[in-house]
Amino acid sequence: MRTALLLLRKLPRFSGLVLLIWSSCIRADWYQAEGSAPLSLGADTARQQALEQALSDALLQSGASLNTTQSATNGTFSGQQLDISAQGELMDYLIINERKQQGRLWLTVRADIWPGEHRREQCAGRYRPGLALSTITLRHPEQGSTGQIYELGAAVTSRLSSLLAANVNITSAPGAPLTTDTALPRSAGLRQGGDVLAAHQQARLLLSGTIEDISIEDGHWSKWTFSDIPRAFHMRLVLEDSLTGDVLLQRDYQTRSSWDYGKHDRVNVHEQGFWQSEYGMAVAQLLKNASRELVQAQVCLKAIGNIVQQSEEGVLMDLGRREGIQAGDRFTLMHRRQLTPGYYSESTSTAVFTVQQSHADYSILLPAGNEAKITPARPGDRLVQLW
Repeated sequence: MRTALLLLRKLPRFSGLVLLIWSSCIRADWYQAEGSAPLSLGADTARQQALEQALSDALLQSGASLNTTQSATNGTFSGQQLDISAQGELMDYLIINERKQQGRLWLTVRADIWPGEHRREQCAGRYRPGLALSTITLRHPEQGSTGQIYELGAAVTSRLSSLLAANVNITSAPGAPLTTDTALPRSAGLRQGGDVLAAHQQARLLLSGTIEDISIEDGHWSKWTFSDIPRAFHMRLVLEDSLTGDVLLQRDYQTRSSWDYGKHDRVNVHEQGFWQSEYGMAVAQLLKNASRELVQAQVCLKAIGNIVQQSEEGVLMDLGRREGIQAGDRFTLMHRRQLTPGYYSESTSTAVFTVQQSHADYSILLPAGNEAKITPARPGDRLVQLW
């Protein structure tokens, strides 16, 4: 009979995290991750934050979900609380490397994670929905005057796009204007014109963001000369599904780190030197965490394709190999009728169609059963993936 021993090891700032070691010979999975924090926080605080970051990264790799909340005291960022809803349990961890570099403490950790009884099963599909990424903007552009970093939003957008590119089907280049229809009766923002965007740019997912705060403490010239000057970074991201209107992720990411430059220096945020500074590395780590959460938020979506036409060859759907569709994939039919621009009536059926041919940007499906043969599939109707 398997038994478990509760470890009383305390991980600061982690809420509700239970460490388990099974007494029997149960094999868990090892995940390696790295975390860092500025040494200006003090040795103990930097070590704590770097450890939390590395363990959070390892748990995300194993399939955990992560919620981050921040706290502030008198307007000053004072830390963050990590709430981890792990699909598995963190059984043990080992710090295998520790180094100090460019004003930061870096920890490399191996985490022993047991999948657990309630681990979420991997999604069966290979669907890669198109994603349109709008340029992240500065909420308060005047805050960019110190360092002349007015293009920080564009630089962050480009870096986030690079992090997402390996796992997300980005269909619009960062900075490219998004095609929207302002006549649609929807609230302002990326959801306005979502149908037009999805149709013309093959983008189902819409990612927008704003940099809410990059304020910096001001002071006498002596403070700039002899002290570390902290600077805030607070970014808000929203990931929306243009087909359903669902918000898949809406989250704030923030940190505070030393600004390595002089009060009157002009900083090029597109150069690698900025991203190797203490402030740049802190922002880069947040973007790395954000990219993992964005991938996780869309990885289990079911494919939804639009029917372009029905002919003797079969039903033509506007999804193909680019979106991960392959021959043999099965879809069920959804009838869709427009009531007024931007509003539709939808009804599902049990008619099933199977992909016979998958091309780069479209597929051809044939009925799988008698019901599909007698059910009309009209342009404007949709096909929903079956797992």
